[in-house]
Amino acid sequence: MSIAVASIDRALEFFLEHFPTRANEPKQDGYGDPAEFRWADFTIGNFKIELIESAATDGFVQRFLAKRGQGFHHLSLQIDALEPQLERLEREGARIVDRFDGGDGHQTAFVHPRSAFGTLIQFWQEPDAARLAAPSWGGTVTKDGIRWHVDHLSLALHSVAPAIGFFERHFTGRIEAEPHLGYDQSFRLLQMRLRDYRLELMENVRPDGFLSRFLARRGEGLHHLSIDVEDLDAVLEPFERAGARIVDRFEFAPGWRTAFLHPRSAFGVLIQFWQVPPEQWARMAAPDSAP
Repeated sequence: MSIAVASIDRALEFFLEHFPTRANEPKQDGYGDPAEFRWADFTIGNFKIELIESAATDGFVQRFLAKRGQGFHHLSLQIDALEPQLERLEREGARIVDRFDGGDGHQTAFVHPRSAFGTLIQFWQEPDAARLAAPSWGGTVTKDGIRWHVDHLSLALHSVAPAIGFFERHFTGRIEAEPHLGYDQSFRLLQMRLRDYRLELMENVRPDGFLSRFLARRGEGLHHLSIDVEDLDAVLEPFERAGARIVDRFEFAPGWRTAFLHPRSAFGVLIQFWQVPPEQWARMAAPDSAP
C-alpha cells in the first residue's frame, strides 16, 4: 500500500511514533531519470506501507496531491510473471499505464483506477523467489505491551458484485465472508483474500450513510485501513494527547469496539481501530516484535 504525502520526513515521524512500526527502506529516489518521486517504507507486522513524495513540479505525485490531497495512492502486488497478467487484463479492456523496466528482472505496470473500481493497482515483477514467498500481510506486533494486527484494507464501491468478479478472475481472489450489513446498518460488506491481502468490499444501502457521502465526494476506491488492537482506549489515548481527531466511536458487541483516526490527523488516510476480545487473539500469529 502506498500513501502520497507532502513530506516523507513528517509522515514517517508520525507513523514511527504512534504505530508499532519497523523502518525499512530509507528515503530515496524512485525510478526514472530524472526521478519524479522519492519513497521510503516501513512495516506494521508483515504489512508494508510505502510513503511517496514529489521530486518534480510536474511529476505524477505532485499532480495527485494537487487534485486529491494526501492519502492512499495505490495498492501494490508482487508477481512472478508480469506480461501474462497484463495480457489477460488487456483482453478484457483494462487500461494499463506506466510500464517500467527496472532491470535485473524487475518490471512494473499499473492498472488504471478507471479499470479497477477507483483503485490504482501496481504489479511489481519480483524475480527473487524468497522475497516473492515472504508474507506481506498479518503478523501481530506489540507497542507499549498492547497487541496490534493489520486486518484489512477497505474499498468503497457502488456495487460489490462486479468487483467480486473482477478480483476473482484476475487476482485469484476468494470470498472469506459473505455479504452482510455493517456495524451501523448503513452499508453492506464482504471480505475477500487477494493473494495474501485481506480486502473488505463495501457498498452503500442507505442514502444518509457515511459511504453514500464518501462516494459522492471521492468516488470509488480505497476507503480505510483497519487494524485490530487489544485495548482501544489505551491505543487512542496517545493520539488524542497529540491532538489527533478521533471519530465514529461505536460499541458493536461486548468486547468489540471501534473508532477511526480522521484522515486530517493521519496524512489523508482514514484508519480504523477494532478492539478485539482477548479470546480472539489466539487465531492470530504470536507477536513477532515489540517496538
